[in-house]
Amino acid sequence: MRRSGDRFLTVAPARADAAEGWARTRHSFSFGEHYEPDNVGFGPLVALNDETVRAGEGYPEHSHRDTEIVSWVLSGTLSHSDSAGHVGTAGPKVVQRLSAGSGVTHSEGATADAPVHFVQTWVRPDEAGTPPEYALGAVDEDALAAGWVPVASGSEAGSAVALLSRGTTLWVTRLAAGEERRLLEAPSAYVLLALGAVDVATVGPLAQGDALQLAVPARFRLVAREASELLAWTFA
Repeated sequence: MRRSGDRFLTVAPARADAAEGWARTRHSFSFGEHYEPDNVGFGPLVALNDETVRAGEGYPEHSHRDTEIVSWVLSGTLSHSDSAGHVGTAGPKVVQRLSAGSGVTHSEGATADAPVHFVQTWVRPDEAGTPPEYALGAVDEDALAAGWVPVASGSEAGSAVALLSRGTTLWVTRLAAGEERRLLEAPSAYVLLALGAVDVATVGPLAQGDALQLAVPARFRLVAREASELLAWTFA
């Protein structure tokens, strides 16, 4: 288990009149200048960032290569544009996937009307040098409330967007207060409580931002103490 407060925090500097910064990011793994030799990723995951960006602000143009970048919005709207000509916006219930492939420059941030809160994952692809791709996938709200939904996958049929990483799947589910769910059974998994609070059988309570890293199959029972949203990455 990794508690939210144990993840290191970066704050993007802002104008002189905004000491709190325009973006705050909690990182699950080593990232940038912060290096944790025992925590550089998990399976094909190389970054897992919980991001909040102030309304009208965003990350300026920067480049990626040979990375599958998946963004899941929790609130607000995430805007995107890149050097391959892709432009899009994603809100809650829409997953965004940027496949950097042979190389792409992009910018992203919050629209002018509200801050955006999103979780972004970087995944190693199976093959290097592929053409850059961009996709948005809508996810049914009723399906999220009914069980685990594959929103991005290199193997699951019917996922909202595809990944160039065989056996890697991002699942999302939502629980009402008092509702229960079982974790997906997979050879290994990384589970993030993105919103809310849950109790996990044999593990204990999880608060928003807490995570479980599972190296063996484990179908733990979850019970929500309040409305909650969970993300789970499973690996074949």
